Order: sequence, then structure tokens, then C-alpha cells
Amino acid sequence: MGTIRSVIPLEGYRLLIELNTGSSITVDLLPKLKTARFAELADQKVFQDVKTDRETVIWGDGVLKIPVFEMIDVAVGGM
Repeated sequence: MGTIRSVIPLEGYRLLIELNTGSSITVDLLPKLKTARFAELADQKVFQDVKTDRETVIWGDGVLKIPVFEMIDVAVGGM
């Protein structure tokens, strides 16, 4: 598994995550917004304020932090 090169918020509460390996994944977070862990992302301002430290996807000033391996789990429907 690689590290995160970039994270781009897309329409419909999706993220495009580009890895340093050259691979990319699209993660659909819309189904997760009703859970306690992801509820704050329902605010578009919070959702759009996303960045990475290469190992983690981070929203706002740390409102929510998700490691790359968990984001991959969400993308494949495991989390």
C-alpha cells in the first residue's frame, strides 16, 4: 500500500484519492454521513476542507482523520 499523494473532494460526497504508487481510488462517503463518525462531513464546507499528511485524510483542523487503509476499506465497501 502506498502513501497519499493528493485528495480531491468531488460532487456527491466523493473523494478522489491519488496514491504515490500511481493508483487512485474514488471513495463514496454519502452512505457514511448518517453515522456518528462521519456526520460532521454532511456540512459541505467541512467536506470540502480536506487535505492529507500522506498517511491520513484530514478534514478541517482535525475534525476527522482517517488513515489511508481505512479509506481503502470504505472504497471497497468494507467499513
